[in-house]
Amino acid sequence: MKKSILLLCLAFLFTDGVQSQDSLYTRHLIKTLTSENFHGRGYVKKGDYIAAQFIKEEYIKNGISEILSAGYFQKFDFPVNTFPSNMEVKIDENTLLPGADFIVHPETPSCKGKFEVVYINKKRSLFSDTELKNKWILLDTTKLENNLSKEDFKEWLHTEQFIKGIIQVVPKKLTWSVGTSQEKIPTLLMLKSAKTDDIKTIQVNIKAKFIAKHTTSNVVGFIEGKSKKDSFLVLTAHYDHLGRMGNTAIFPGANDNASGISMLLQLGKHFAQKENQLEYSLVLIAFAGEEAGLIGSKYYTENPLTELSKIKFLLNMDLMGTGDEGMVVVNATEFPNAFQNLDSINNQFHYLPKIGKRGKAANSDHYWFTEKGVSSFFCYTLGGITAYHDIYDIEKTLPLTKFESTQKLFISFLQSF
Repeated sequence: MKKSILLLCLAFLFTDGVQSQDSLYTRHLIKTLTSENFHGRGYVKKGDYIAAQFIKEEYIKNGISEILSAGYFQKFDFPVNTFPSNMEVKIDENTLLPGADFIVHPETPSCKGKFEVVYINKKRSLFSDTELKNKWILLDTTKLENNLSKEDFKEWLHTEQFIKGIIQVVPKKLTWSVGTSQEKIPTLLMLKSAKTDDIKTIQVNIKAKFIAKHTTSNVVGFIEGKSKKDSFLVLTAHYDHLGRMGNTAIFPGANDNASGISMLLQLGKHFAQKENQLEYSLVLIAFAGEEAGLIGSKYYTENPLTELSKIKFLLNMDLMGTGDEGMVVVNATEFPNAFQNLDSINNQFHYLPKIGKRGKAANSDHYWFTEKGVSSFFCYTLGGITAYHDIYDIEKTLPLTKFESTQKLFISFLQSF
């Protein structure tokens, strides 16, 4: 009896030690991917290139091979609008903070100068050209006056070229994205709290650089299966994020999607160990260009490194950093048997509070695979922090509440094939 208790205690200590090591590795990955040296994993200062190199090194370190001797990198290019340096905005005498008080529309061009601001409180037809020429206009949909509707405001977003710029007032949250073209008129989005009620002048110095062909790479790894070597399970997550908006505003993307890449690398590390080898070969794909419109995954499905028809199942992971309220599975209604299997495993071991169902959606990199007939899920966790596509999605506040539990759920799910 004493010997059995001792063995159980040793087993518990060993398991607890392994879990602690996994937790440390996860934190290390997220801290690294969100560090200032990675520049938000975007298109300024080679942020995406630095991230791709790091992921490749982690593949090698963890015993994850090149994809069938094709190399780790699958290169492609796409157009992108970037903001490499100046990002200065002053309204009247107040200097605004990039990312905190305002963001630029992702397709904004360079602009510089001091301009009068016209507050839009009536329809376009009621303004003379002289009132608007060489001025910025301010649109505040939170204060509709003179029978203006939100539809009236939309007309102003495609207004005449003699207007020098547009300010849109945002009531609560600034949410940035990636632009793949460049407009002729700059647009700024400002928080309501940034003293936007009575702006007389705006002074701007914004540098934009449009890159017609930005070269980046999907990072692909491979773990050979035991018995079904020519058929594949696929794990995917995107590593790109929004990058930098000028010299000071960095969008770290801790939850979106350093957390998903960390899950990808943790699972790869686990299954690369001989004792955990799956029956099917495992392909790991860290996608670039997701934030720019699912570009990396689209390119992969058009130029696959293995036959898509030989993929048994694909699991795409994003926003893995919370889980207080469980997880959602996109495509759950498309592949009900697979969802029932995943849900049954969760009910048996109580990894997550619940798993919610969603139908088909073009909201992440699984989509192009689904369109090509590949059975696939897109999974993301719920609860906790609300930071998303902003400067506040940082490692320090990412709780990783159910990260280990979700990892165990995915391991069990993949082992069931």
